[in-house]
Amino acid sequence: MNFAGIIPKYRLPIGIVLIFCLISGYFYFYNQFWTHLDSKTFNFLAEYIGSRIRGHRGRQVLVHRDFYKIADQINRYAVKNNLHLLITQSYRPPNKKVHDAIVAPAVKSNHLAGHALDFNMVYGGKVFESRDLTSGNFSKLPVFIKGFINDVRSDTDIRWGGDFETEDPVHLDDGLNIKDIKKWEQHYGQCVTDYMNAEPKWLSRVKRILKGIFDDV
Repeated sequence: MNFAGIIPKYRLPIGIVLIFCLISGYFYFYNQFWTHLDSKTFNFLAEYIGSRIRGHRGRQVLVHRDFYKIADQINRYAVKNNLHLLITQSYRPPNKKVHDAIVAPAVKSNHLAGHALDFNMVYGGKVFESRDLTSGNFSKLPVFIKGFINDVRSDTDIRWGGDFETEDPVHLDDGLNIKDIKKWEQHYGQCVTDYMNAEPKWLSRVKRILKGIFDDV
């Protein structure tokens, strides 16, 4: 078989497939825009945007609006200690399965009420994950990572999962499920309602474009 004649013939379609794979791979790993919900449809959930907090692989960071100020405080501690947090999980709808969980998800997890963040930490170009941030490894951590954790520990409004009985060093919350279970239940219901009634950002944008087109006709 004459491969020299076949390769040029299929060069264009092969190139198109490769470009498609590269673009798809980029959006999958860095900009998962198709999973983002339009926050304009929320009453209680909020999309959190911070200078040192961003979603892992472009995921959207969602929290209950009452937790927003806590997320802001966490962001300030990250700025102070010159590091970044990659959020692997924020609000979690009740029907969503948790993959690669560090500890078994609690029945009344603060993630279900929009009052928790799971994260990986980025400092000095290195990503620090659960195995790096355990209490047994604390003394070996860079000084600014220890500074961030100590800032969180000293804040009475924030809990670090590394101090839990079952250690979860990549978890931060405000302890709502312990401090006020009735409020947790209220916020849980509010988040579920918002999430179920929300629509994707891309769909909202398409609707606005179409509305603009037909309104001008």
